[in-house]
Amino acid sequence: MKFEALTGPGLLGALPEAALVIDGDGVIVAGNALADAVLATPETPVGETIVTFLPEHERNRLDPLAWLRRWADRPEAPELAHVRLWCRARDGSDKALRVRVGALPTEPVCYLVMLADVTEEQARQYRTRAAHRLAARVLAICADGIVNVDESLRVSYANPAAERLFGYDAGELVGRPLAELLPERYRADHERYMRDFAGEASPSRLMGQRAAIRGLTRDGRELPLDASITKVTTDRGLVFCAILREAAPAPGQVA
Repeated sequence: MKFEALTGPGLLGALPEAALVIDGDGVIVAGNALADAVLATPETPVGETIVTFLPEHERNRLDPLAWLRRWADRPEAPELAHVRLWCRARDGSDKALRVRVGALPTEPVCYLVMLADVTEEQARQYRTRAAHRLAARVLAICADGIVNVDESLRVSYANPAAERLFGYDAGELVGRPLAELLPERYRADHERYMRDFAGEASPSRLMGQRAAIRGLTRDGRELPLDASITKVTTDRGLVFCAILREAAPAPGQVA
């Protein structure tokens, strides 16, 4: 097929994504309006090298031409879904791009480079990861015990305070039935309570809205507990989250 037929404005303009055609030396030879928008150029910067649009840290990190050749024969490689390249647009803004590349059947060889601006998506991912790290640190230092339980009433998460409260080592509570943390005489009633709570409209029951419960430590010691419980529906089903602390003795009662 003729070079012009593969790189003409009609074909590139019909593509639903930003697209550039780059020759074997990394020089831009064609592009569409969507690519112009990504690069913040008034028209396709024909004759400029792709390196022009890479910030210095990306130039130092990789050889763009070697990268193009590496992936040209695997444009649908699943790894590319997770690859991000940073581009410095003509207006000075830095953009995170998801890039796919394929070799065109031209002589000499050229590459069709598809660009998707994922800057905001990546920013959301960074914010989400930062929020998760913060939440993990808060849970780790929280003085109250926090235990998550799945629909099968098995522990899916326990923070260090909960592990200390019940006398378990780090990670040992995960996967255990919640019933193991209760004296045997309370287990059947508590399971019914959890099933009833799962069907209620109210999402939470707070400390003070229910009597203290009894917990069972690893060494068989019973302890009175104040507990708040909430439930959240996730993509993996219903999750119960309990916040626990050892109950203070009633006035005049010996601990």
